[in-house]
Parts: sequence; structure tokens; C-alpha cells
Amino acid sequence: MDQSAVADMPEASIAHAAAELVRARQTNSRLDALPCDDGLLNLEQGFQIQQQVGVLAGKQVGGWKCALPKPGKWIVAPIYADDIVRSHQYPLNVTTATVRIEPELACVLGADLPARSAPYTAEDILRSISEVRLALEVIDCRYTDPHKVTFEQLLADGLFNHGLVLGPQAISLSSSNLPVSLDVTLSHPGVEPLRIAGAHPDHDPVSPIVWLANFLSARGIDLQAGQVVITGSYAGVLQVPTQQPLDIQFGEAGSLPVFFSTLEE
Repeated sequence: MDQSAVADMPEASIAHAAAELVRARQTNSRLDALPCDDGLLNLEQGFQIQQQVGVLAGKQVGGWKCALPKPGKWIVAPIYADDIVRSHQYPLNVTTATVRIEPELACVLGADLPARSAPYTAEDILRSISEVRLALEVIDCRYTDPHKVTFEQLLADGLFNHGLVLGPQAISLSSSNLPVSLDVTLSHPGVEPLRIAGAHPDHDPVSPIVWLANFLSARGIDLQAGQVVITGSYAGVLQVPTQQPLDIQFGEAGSLPVFFSTLEE
């Protein structure tokens, strides 16, 4: 991380960028890019903007998405409590024929993981998980063309997180036997089911949570009991129709029915 870049970017610029993302969220509008110098925007500042978005919007963090970091990339973003839907109907509040989703397993924390000096271990994480639920991450962003902005700008916006469908508790799954492989079947009326031999993108569903706990802890951020953590899609990104019943089967772990409702044209 270039510490000189951190020092060179004014706090006002970070606050302005965060305010623009809040406005885009609240008005369902799109930004071409953030109003800041890409040459000064690094990962740490992208994360700072991301965190200020939640504060400025008055959001409560209900969970996190994460994955193991990659060169030049931190895969971490909050999922806001009011964007977590626990029913079969998910309102999109836009007019669209399709929506993108990622089938995931959500680990529900049964104990706090407060910021501390000692690093968290896999054993700490396994003890903290109270249950595992089927989940769908709903994918969208606040940019007109996400391919034209830097990763740091995507990080600032929450890495494509629009929300989360939190489904039933996974059958016969717990923190001690989270699967590396999990078949996913998408079914909806009038179409042959889509069957995917799914696999966890990091080949280990627990390691990303260990990384997340230590990443947040180093920045004074607690993980809290009741929050959910998702660590990657077992089937990549699926584009599915709106306005009709869908069913996503997670191998032997159960199924998650969902209906994505939209605004009328």
C-alpha cells in the first residue's frame, strides 16, 4: 500500500465520493465514476469510502461478503441489514426482466468477534458460527459501466452487492462440514432445469472468514453475533428472470424458493 497516496487524498474527497454513492443508492441512479483522482485512490481509501457510505446512509451492517484476497484486490464489503430479505419475495424496486444472483452459503455468527490484537484462527471462527443457511447474493452496482472503473471504485461501492436473500437453514450442514463442492440446480416454469456441478471459489469456505475477521480487527471493526457472512458463489453469477417463481436447489442441503418482483412499467 502506498502510504503517500493515503496522505495525499483529502478526507473531503473521500466524504464527497461516499456522498455520491449514497445519492446513487437512494435515487436508483448510476455514476460514470467517482469524483476523485484515480491516481490517489488505493485499496485502503476505497475501503474508507465504502465504510463512509454506510455511515452517511444511516445503515446498520447485517453481514459481510468476503473472499481470500488476490493481488491488488481486497474482497470485502458490508451487507446492510435492510438489504437482507428473509422471505420468498425480493422487491427490486426497478423495472427489469432479469436479475443476477450468486448461490452461496451464509454463515450466521452466534458470538461476537471483537477487534483485538491477537489474530483469529480457524478454530475461533468455527466456534463462532451458530448455523449455516442457504442464500442468494443479489448482484448490481452503482456505475453505468463497471468495466470502465477501477477495482478501487468497485470496492468503494461494495463489490456489486445489492442485497441478500437469506433462506432456510441448510440440511445437515454446520461450521464443521461446510462443503467445498455443492451442486446447484436452478428451476423455473417452462424451462429445463439448469444443473451446475458447483464448487467453492476459494476451495475452503472457512478461510475467507478467518481473513475477514483479522482484516476488520486490524481496522478496529467488530464482527457481531447475528451477522451473516458469505464467502463466494458455488455456481458463479446466474442471470434469472423476474416476475416468476424460481427454485434454487443446493444439492442435499435443501432448496431456496424466491420471487423477484419489479416495478410495473
